[in-house]
Amino acid sequence: MRTDAAPAGGAPVGREVTGASRRPLLSGELKDGALHLASALARTLPAAAATDHRNPSLASGSAGLAVCTGQFARTRSDQLAADVALTHLEKAVDVLATEPLSSSLYSGFPGIAWAVELVDRLLGNEGEDRNGDIDDALIGWLRRYPEHAPYDLINGLTGLGVYALARWPRPGAAPCLLGVVEQLARRARHDRDGTYWWTPPSWRGPRGERYQPAGVDLGVAHGIAGVIPFLARVHRLGLARPAVRPLLDGSVSWLLAHLVDTASGPTVPYFVADRVEPGPARSAWCYGDPGVAAALLLAARDAGESAWAAVATDLAVRAAARPAGQTGVVDAGLCHGSAGLAHLFGLMYQMTAEPALADAARSWVGRTLELCSAVTADGPAPDGAERPGCNGPGLLEGTAGVALAMEAACTAAEPIWDQMLLVSTAEAVREEAR
Repeated sequence: MRTDAAPAGGAPVGREVTGASRRPLLSGELKDGALHLASALARTLPAAAATDHRNPSLASGSAGLAVCTGQFARTRSDQLAADVALTHLEKAVDVLATEPLSSSLYSGFPGIAWAVELVDRLLGNEGEDRNGDIDDALIGWLRRYPEHAPYDLINGLTGLGVYALARWPRPGAAPCLLGVVEQLARRARHDRDGTYWWTPPSWRGPRGERYQPAGVDLGVAHGIAGVIPFLARVHRLGLARPAVRPLLDGSVSWLLAHLVDTASGPTVPYFVADRVEPGPARSAWCYGDPGVAAALLLAARDAGESAWAAVATDLAVRAAARPAGQTGVVDAGLCHGSAGLAHLFGLMYQMTAEPALADAARSWVGRTLELCSAVTADGPAPDGAERPGCNGPGLLEGTAGVALAMEAACTAAEPIWDQMLLVSTAEAVREEAR
């Protein structure tokens, strides 16, 4: 896998890869503040030469930094950023070639390959296919995927599906997607409420933690809500519809049947398990109403289900009205922080035109500016210093993800980096343009 290709002919970096305009979200001082913060945070990112060689991952390592700098190269026509993006990719690919890595999208080799695919699109280097060998490896791996291995987005099957969606319509994409669907179908359980996937107590998170006792995870990052938009996109592509559609309909039915009633209306719990009292989750992408609402909205569009869209919009509007002190937000990251909520509410506003969602997006942009005020006030933090409001420099919880969310809030073009979160509308634009 080579990563040394540069934009041909000295042309401006990047090209329009999505083609759609969005409703303006920010203006005036708030827009200026978000753009200034995006630039300030980008300057705090480690230079390519200072990247931790031991961490090539998409979530927190050099592959994620390549995505961030590649996006800035395109939106700002910055050749230096393009060069840095390619150097970050080289570092990640070097580790992929020399060290054993997991099959996790966020911490393993599929995430590095996904970053190569995305950065090539951002920089206009799509002519050469550098991931054919990865496709072959994943197709083989899916045929022997361990029975009790994860199905989720972060570590499991759904994450492999996200990689394969980014490869569409290259030759290896369809076999990969069909392999993921086959394995999801094998693991699916069914009851009177619909279809679900079991989380055994042996599964652990990236830091070795147990999520819950055995049961059903309802989040986007590790649970059923992440499977739903993946299945809907595969259905939209016309692949394996006799197998995909029942899984999709059944999983939406099961999820909606397990919403928890509260004084303000139904909400999505973290987990459903024996002897675990379900209750409201935090407001985040990984868990909770905003992430689930965005996943359902995208699935509704791809599957043509207006009833799902109505439920998702109601869920999103209620989440937008939740007082900030009850959201559980303590930092600015994409996964469970203020920038992630700003991005989700902005995305859902673009899809629904609900004013309350635009207001929520602006409010969370403002909160992100507050959490990261030390960066904008004092300039870039010294290399290695703690970034206020961020968990390191990475994409999922750190500085790079916050910078991308702030940049996306200020631009008319739809982002494509949020495909990794399964909340991207740009994938449909790419498909329809073919």
